[in-house]
Amino acid sequence: MFLLNVLLLTVALAPSQPADAVSLEREARHIETMLMAPCCWAQPVSQHQSQASEDVKHRIRVLLAAGKSRQEVLDGFVAQFGRRILVEPPVRGFGVVLYGGLAVAFLLTGALLVVWVRRASRRPAEATAAASADGSAEDAAYVARLDDELRDMD
Repeated sequence: MFLLNVLLLTVALAPSQPADAVSLEREARHIETMLMAPCCWAQPVSQHQSQASEDVKHRIRVLLAAGKSRQEVLDGFVAQFGRRILVEPPVRGFGVVLYGGLAVAFLLTGALLVVWVRRASRRPAEATAAASADGSAEDAAYVARLDDELRDMD
């Protein structure tokens, strides 16, 4: 039944403007990916196989043929079923605070990591410079003793 309606709609639009029928079908398929199947809320309408999904697909095409825009079609389904009909509901209220807080925390963590790595990379150079300045007398004595032992072995 659904396919018959789509075929009739396509045939009705085809003689006057074939490009419009193609764009209408393309837009309908795009909208189908944006809506959840209202029977079980498990899959998008474009993937779900049920009578409820077929009814939604048919209604999308009828609304588009009547001149409704994508947003008007989506708003109509949201008005009927609520925001849960949308595959990706808009972020509002607490969601904005949550995502904003996570973004700030991520940026602060990255900045702290950069500071920590820079400080950690400076410490070995400073430690080596301090050790060479303090241990130069010890190093000279060690090198002299090593040279003496090596000469004795010959």
